[in-house]
Amino acid sequence: MESHLNQDGLPRPSYVFSADPIARPSEINFDGIKLDLSHEFSLVAANPGANNLGSKNYLQVCLRIRPFTQSEKEHEAEGCVQVLDSQTVLLKDPQSILGQLSEKSSGQVAQKFSFSKVFGPETSQKDFFLGCIMQPVKDLLKGHSRLIFTYGLTNSGKTYTFQGTEENIGILPRTLNVLFDSLQERLYTKMNFKPHRCREYLRLSSDQEKEEGANKSALLRQIKEVL
Repeated sequence: MESHLNQDGLPRPSYVFSADPIARPSEINFDGIKLDLSHEFSLVAANPGANNLGSKNYLQVCLRIRPFTQSEKEHEAEGCVQVLDSQTVLLKDPQSILGQLSEKSSGQVAQKFSFSKVFGPETSQKDFFLGCIMQPVKDLLKGHSRLIFTYGLTNSGKTYTFQGTEENIGILPRTLNVLFDSLQERLYTKMNFKPHRCREYLRLSSDQEKEEGANKSALLRQIKEVL
């Protein structure tokens, strides 16, 4: 043990090595200082008043079943998805596959799945928007954050649902229509502000504003010519 002398000439223990090795704990118990931080990350207190399709869940999963194409109707004797109610579907193998399975395994091919809301093949673009997207858009106008995205296999109808066609527009143009119609009286009609990078903007001079207006008119003419 390393030691030094104090003012009285008596040895004193070193601060580097303990004078009593037994006093050093063999292990440290952290049970007394553990904290349950799960409530800090809970979404329950984030927005308790939001109405999300009548459910208390904060992640809504809506299923939209697309109809068969003409070529699929020619090769498929029956559908694989059966809508049981507004929130439940039953998936089963096609009749062509059932004929290849043994009698023992054929009784285990059907599976039931639940969603926040189920939209059948006959659902129109308008009905899907009103039943699934309209409420989040209203929440957005009230200042709440909302995220909507489509997920599915290739050729399952994601682009049609999101963008649609000129005759049957999808959820994106319908959402923009609702947003701009709701903010029509509060839109800033002048063109003396220009976005700069992500969160900044530039205040344009009178000459710059005229130039931006001319560029806008030229761009709209080009789009009209293409269409």
